[in-house]
Parts: sequence; C-alpha cells; structure tokens
Amino acid sequence: MTPKNDRYFESATRKLLKNLDSMGLDKVSRLRAKNLVLLFRDSFRLKSVKYDTFAKDLGEELNRYTYDSDGFCRVASINFQRMMGKNWQLMFIDNNWSYGPHHYLMHTPSKTVFDLTFDQYTHNGIQIPYNIGRQISCELEQDDPVVRFAKSIGIENFINQKD
Repeated sequence: MTPKNDRYFESATRKLLKNLDSMGLDKVSRLRAKNLVLLFRDSFRLKSVKYDTFAKDLGEELNRYTYDSDGFCRVASINFQRMMGKNWQLMFIDNNWSYGPHHYLMHTPSKTVFDLTFDQYTHNGIQIPYNIGRQISCELEQDDPVVRFAKSIGIENFINQKD
C-alpha cells in the first residue's frame, strides 16, 4: 500500500478499537473484541493470509485487492461474530448498492454498526449505506473462505465458541 493508505488503515484500526469502548461491553468481551480486531487487521496485511483465504476462488484476480482490507468483509465479520457470540448480528448489503456486496456487523444491545473493513471503501471517499443492510445468517462448508481465513490465522478451533 501507499504510505497514505497505510496511515489511513492504521487510523481506521484505531477507530474500530475506540468504537468498542462506546458499546457498553463487559471488560472480558471488550478485551476479546479488541484482540480480534488487532489480529484480523494485522492479518489483512499478510500476503500469505490473502493467498490462503482467497487464491482458490480468485486466482490471479487476487492481485486486484490492493488495499489491505479489500475483500475481507465476509470472512472477518463471520469469524468475529462466531467468536463474540449472540450479541453480534451479521448484516449484508447486496448488489443493489453499486459497490456491493458488503458484510458487516451490528452490535445488537447498543444498536451500533461495527464494520471491520469499512476503510476498504472510505479510503476512496465512498460512504457505505448501512441503512439498506439486512440481517442474514450463514452456513459454512469446510472449504469456505471463512474457514480458510480462520485456519490461516489460527482461530479455526474457536470460531464456534459462544459466550
């Protein structure tokens, strides 16, 4: 990434961590969430994680992901939700949005949008229309990119953990 994009990515990570402080999470949940944010965001930067997660599906198209959080919305949101439990709802904006599809989370007790990859759009000045998102659920196959991401970063044994 360019130095400007690198600074933006770091700023976005700090914003996500700060957002967690305003959600009324208990201390253990807040620490777990912050650790996951840091693990996921650091992992987005690793070519090995991008390759493990997406190469089987995208092949050479993987090279079009030039910003570090590009493409990780689904895999990060689902893994985060599964590790954090029932207070996190998976949300989806479909292809009716010209930049869609896009996945993100809603922290249901605080009704707060929590988007681990919002910066993949906002670094280009694109605002995400969360108001058109809808709640969805997700069933995973063994070779789903969500599972491949979890394996690549070492959390595959924990993704079905509940509070």
